[in-house]
Amino acid sequence: MQAPGGPSPGQTCVLILIFTVLLQSLCVAVTYMYFTRELKQMQDKYSRSGIACFLKEDDIPWDPYDEDSMNSPCGQVKWQLHQVVRK
Repeated sequence: MQAPGGPSPGQTCVLILIFTVLLQSLCVAVTYMYFTRELKQMQDKYSRSGIACFLKEDDIPWDPYDEDSMNSPCGQVKWQLHQVVRK
């Protein structure tokens, strides 16, 4: 038997549903913020490494025919710039 002043089973089900939706929304928001921050950090890191190539922070000489030189991040940036200049 149900107590006379308590919530009905329908009300309990609705409250559980609302709580579940709010909890999922919170989880999605936290996940979105986390991955947005991580992507921003990766973008900053790679943009700084590209800029470092042009600021002489990269002391490795660049040769477009050397495979090791082309596999480095600075080598790739320099190769792309070289292609743009050639066009």
